[in-house]
Amino acid sequence: MTTSPPFESHFCSERIKIHSKFFYHKDKKFFIQGVNYGPFKPRTTEHSFFPLPAEVKKDFLLMQQAGVNTLRLYHFPQAWFLDLAREFNLKVLISIPWINRYDYFSNSKSLQDFKKFIKNKIKENAGHTALLGYFVDNELPPDCIRFYGRKKIEKLLSDLLFLVKETDPLAAVSYANYPPTEYLHPQPLDFYSFNVYLHDPKALENYLLRLQNIAGDKPLLLSEFGMDSLRHGEDEQAWLLEEHIRIVSQSGLAGTIIFSWTDEWFTGGMDIKDWAFGLVQKDRKTKKSYQAVCKLFNNSSLPLYKRFPLKRTPKVSVIVCSYNGAKTLTDCLSSLKRLQYPDYEIIVVDDGSTDQTKEILAQFPEVIALHQPNKGLSAARNLGIEKASGEIVAFTDSDCMADPDWLYFIVKTLLDADYVACGGPNYPPIPKEPIQEVISLAPGSPSHVLLSDTHAEHIPGCNMAFWRWIFEKIGYFDPIFRKAGDDVDICWRILSSGHPIGFNPSAVIWHYRRFTLKEYLRQQIGYGEAEALLRFKHPHYFGSLGGALWKGRIYEQHALSLKKSSLYQGIFGTGLFQFLYPGKESFWSAFVRSFEYIFVASFLCLTLLFFKITRPFFFLPLLPPLLSALSYLSRLCKDKSHYTAFSKFLLFFLIFFQPLVRGYKRNRTWFFSRNLPLSIPTEVRLLDILKSIIQGPTLLSFWSNRGQDRITLLGEISLKLQQTGCKYALDSGWDNWDIYVYSGSLWDSQLLTLTEIYPQNERVIKIKLKCKSTLLNKILLLVLICSSSLLFLAFGRHALWLTLPLFTLLFATLSIQKKITEIKLKELIKQAAKDVGLMPIK
Repeated sequence: MTTSPPFESHFCSERIKIHSKFFYHKDKKFFIQGVNYGPFKPRTTEHSFFPLPAEVKKDFLLMQQAGVNTLRLYHFPQAWFLDLAREFNLKVLISIPWINRYDYFSNSKSLQDFKKFIKNKIKENAGHTALLGYFVDNELPPDCIRFYGRKKIEKLLSDLLFLVKETDPLAAVSYANYPPTEYLHPQPLDFYSFNVYLHDPKALENYLLRLQNIAGDKPLLLSEFGMDSLRHGEDEQAWLLEEHIRIVSQSGLAGTIIFSWTDEWFTGGMDIKDWAFGLVQKDRKTKKSYQAVCKLFNNSSLPLYKRFPLKRTPKVSVIVCSYNGAKTLTDCLSSLKRLQYPDYEIIVVDDGSTDQTKEILAQFPEVIALHQPNKGLSAARNLGIEKASGEIVAFTDSDCMADPDWLYFIVKTLLDADYVACGGPNYPPIPKEPIQEVISLAPGSPSHVLLSDTHAEHIPGCNMAFWRWIFEKIGYFDPIFRKAGDDVDICWRILSSGHPIGFNPSAVIWHYRRFTLKEYLRQQIGYGEAEALLRFKHPHYFGSLGGALWKGRIYEQHALSLKKSSLYQGIFGTGLFQFLYPGKESFWSAFVRSFEYIFVASFLCLTLLFFKITRPFFFLPLLPPLLSALSYLSRLCKDKSHYTAFSKFLLFFLIFFQPLVRGYKRNRTWFFSRNLPLSIPTEVRLLDILKSIIQGPTLLSFWSNRGQDRITLLGEISLKLQQTGCKYALDSGWDNWDIYVYSGSLWDSQLLTLTEIYPQNERVIKIKLKCKSTLLNKILLLVLICSSSLLFLAFGRHALWLTLPLFTLLFATLSIQKKITEIKLKELIKQAAKDVGLMPIK
């Protein structure tokens, strides 16, 4: 496959295009370096709110010398203005002026007239190559939104966004928001824009990280920022704008627009004389801030590490693990070659591929190619770490492409805080076919989980980096994870060791989603298996139904939550920063779409079909998951008006079946991968088997005259469990057991130890062995009880001839399984005690 990366030669027209978090002009990123222009006192009736063409031309010449490439206007310009902007290679963003704003909220006729006015004005300049896009409004007052209602205002703004897109499809659209109404999210926004006047650099940097997470996979533009030189002086204004441009660039924004170009400002029918935000004075004499902006805007073509050097640039080893990934490997390696970072190496670990991977690697002599038999993803990652020479090891996948500044943002995050690991988002490239777009929206793709705007609970394996020393401290990747789950395991181990994980929303990786339905479903099967393996190792991170219990949340899923959000507005709605705290997805919404619920619901449907009186209602148990999937679909397709009926049906199919496929494999692995591959060395007496079902915990005691304690014995027991292939978990610090052994499909075992200390360095070590019934054990019993009850209702006491043998068989099976489990573990414990020099006490 030779698909071009998303940041290379996708766009051939002169209009600015958008992909993911950036603007593009032709084949390069287009960083918006803008200024606000106007409004101006009308020179003539013909040139309303704009200077005369000769004045504009002088301004444009000064802008060109300063490196300005974008203007933000507050009124619709005439054609001559756009033509002149094109002549000076300037792009134009237009804020649609609302003349009678409050009238539009309550008067439908005024609103319709306003929409007609907008449509006609947009038609006049539609398709002009100097036109970048429109802001449908600017800074709606928070009390207005509070009064009329957020949903009503968002709908009005959304209608205007659609109107602009219909009239000029190539124009980018947004709403110029600001902190007091941060919670407004009309759709479909092409990019997010905020007017932010934070003069504290650190506060600005922190807030931009928050806005980046809110923007998700769309560009973030600062649509206004500035400082009044009358009150702060020209020196402070120049310093602040230098800091501002640095912070915006290092935060990975798509650009910034400085308020304002000139001190000349006309608004509300009058000249504003007591503010001076301009880079130039009213007579166009340049200020110190102009020189500061000129210096930074004119070196924007340089890599970030040269424009804004890091504290240091440690060597990074970029490791790519591939198994039959030839389809996308060329794109991956080509993108890694273009990384704008001074010191890095590329290592590819071929995990026993049988496709053209070796031939492709031969085309990249600068890449360190390692080959091994197929041992799985974790083993491949470990080999890469062993051969890496970098102080930092970064991982991505062969079906990924890195943004050129990926390593810059990763390293900056690791250097600026005490993080031992760092990750970033992964977004799908531009889909080539409708099926790819549908799959990219389907649930189950790898994503990050955030505890805050900068702290992560999980970073996906396609976009993660670590200080190399952390592997020496907590160990390498666990080879048991052959396909997936290794990234979750390493993150949980890092957090358990007391180290934080960082996140940078600008460290972007483009990650191909699966190309076919078959590949997508196979991926979900692999994820289901990995979840079960993770549950064996980290049981405290999982609920009783097998789903992971995350403390953090996924920002991209805010819009998909059914739970009502909480909005902080301040007293009387006067808060300067009004935050929306979205509720997590409803437990019941997720539960009714789970494999467990649908399995039980299907059984109930069959049961209802069994009786004539309930037959018309047989479908009711499956109605909740169907309605939940439809609700999920409607929220997902909110701004996907171009979707066909087939695309929506296909997406509904994936939404409904994804948790089924994943849950089936998770439960299958969970129930049938737990066993004790140990022999039974002693005879099992029938009486012992019958007693075992009601017997309490088994107690084992051992004597030591050399001071050994229970920790020594626990270490030997866990070693023997590992050597025999048993699945087990160790106490996380929150549990009331020392070792939890997944003994079989019907019974698990808990080991709890005690050390009794006696004189002369003598010890008695006691082990309490307790069997716990598994979920399958309980389900079998519940199904048998329910079935027996139904049979009794249908056939009366005659059903006893069938149910009594079934109960007897189940009782015998559980008893035998429990006794066998106890015997196997007792022998393993005795052998472990013997190996560490302990003597059994009878």
